Amino acid sequence: MVKKMRLNKASLRWLILLMGAFLLFTPSTFSQFSFDTNCQQAYKAIFSLRFSEAHKLIGMEKKAAPDNLVPVYLENYIDFLTLIIGEERKVYDRLKDQKGERVNALEKGRSDSPYYHFCLGEVHLQWALARLKFGDYAAAAFEIRKAHACFSANDAKFPSFLINKLGLGVVNVIVSLVPDNYKWVGNLIGLTGSMEQGIGEIRKVAEYSGTDRITRMYKPQASFYLAFLTLNLQKNKKEAMPLLDLLHDHTPGVQSPESPLLIFARATILMKNGLNDDALAVLQERVSLPQTFRFSYLDYLEGIARLNRLDDSAAVCFNRFVAGFSGRNYLGSAYQKLAWITILHQDTGSYYQWMKQVLAKGKSAVDEDKQAQYEAEKGIAPNLILLRARLLFDGGYYNRAMSELLNNPVKSAVKTKRDLVEYTYRLGRIYHEMGNYPKALENYQLTITRGKAEQYYYAAGAAYQMGLLYENAGTLAKAENAYNTCLAIKPVEYKTSLHQKAKAGLNRLKVMQPKT
Repeated sequence: MVKKMRLNKASLRWLILLMGAFLLFTPSTFSQFSFDTNCQQAYKAIFSLRFSEAHKLIGMEKKAAPDNLVPVYLENYIDFLTLIIGEERKVYDRLKDQKGERVNALEKGRSDSPYYHFCLGEVHLQWALARLKFGDYAAAAFEIRKAHACFSANDAKFPSFLINKLGLGVVNVIVSLVPDNYKWVGNLIGLTGSMEQGIGEIRKVAEYSGTDRITRMYKPQASFYLAFLTLNLQKNKKEAMPLLDLLHDHTPGVQSPESPLLIFARATILMKNGLNDDALAVLQERVSLPQTFRFSYLDYLEGIARLNRLDDSAAVCFNRFVAGFSGRNYLGSAYQKLAWITILHQDTGSYYQWMKQVLAKGKSAVDEDKQAQYEAEKGIAPNLILLRARLLFDGGYYNRAMSELLNNPVKSAVKTKRDLVEYTYRLGRIYHEMGNYPKALENYQLTITRGKAEQYYYAAGAAYQMGLLYENAGTLAKAENAYNTCLAIKPVEYKTSLHQKAKAGLNRLKVMQPKT
């Protein structure tokens, strides 16, 4: 006869404790969001654009821990960078359908993990940025709302989960900068975002000095974001210079500086601060490895750095860019720069041949392409003296740029009304960077007076630069007036970036205004 098993109270208590212990240590409890070694190495490979290596590591993780959902987020990260860097519409159309599947998978994870809302928020944010890149603004607005909700909920529940601040900060900056006249802004009603708050949140991750491995791993990404927000939205581009150390951090556990993204950031900071030769040295450090996703924009950027020195070898870089890039942005600008190289040698015929390529292959997406398109449509070759002054100024060779303007007869540099407006604008910019602010303001005002009703960008640019000068001097009322003047001018060239920067300036002034 089979004896019936009887459990007394003590045995039952031990059985319950044993089952509780089993559940506590079963991988499915929290391994659904486990940023383990494979995932950490995959993330680092992704940030270095070594996507093949990352896919292998993700595949290994899926076999070892099929219930881990972090690989879902990492795969989305690869798609995001592929779209942002590659800019291929057909790839975007193919990949965007996978977003819903990934969100569904992540939503099956445990919501009591800080990675639950973090991974969901990151996926929504990445797709918001991708949709903005490809002009799907309404869809991007919905993604921003979803990302904001995820990061905000996570911040409320897990305030010490620091990497969540990164996504929350980016969303806050985006919301603070959306132009009021955009039709899709209605989808963002109810969201509030402060640029200063957003940058501060990102900075917390970029400057993290603790020992948490995951937070340290995200420092380079945070530094990358912080670099471009500081360069484009803060009042002083020199504030980005200290970030060079963060972007070139050899500390164990932090991303190596060989990532093409970090090289891009370092070179851009140096170029914006007039250190063109140093930027060129950084760009020449890069090594193009077969397993690294092609970042063609670095060829374009190296071409710009060489052209700023009036170096004809820039043509090699621009030709490599147009031959190897399958996206749309900066193609028109690259063909324009090839045209400039020929016109600098007074080869007018070749200049117009290259400018035909701007019309045939360029797209009016970013401001640089719009300016190239405008020049091509006008069919008027640039004034050589003003062009040389512009390029030398952009490279930080201020004395040489000033010599181009002052050591040549004015009648050679000024042949049209546009030349006259550009002439005072160039003088203002050079005096500004050389620290002669009264002369800079004088020339900026002349530029605004003469060019505010014209389509070219010099008057709007002068107004924005006046705003920066006044803001840095603490003359807030004049700064506000200058930024509003910039917004009131509607140039064909560089309108988007100038107005975005002017709005950012007004946002900064709101924070600086004394409270009553």
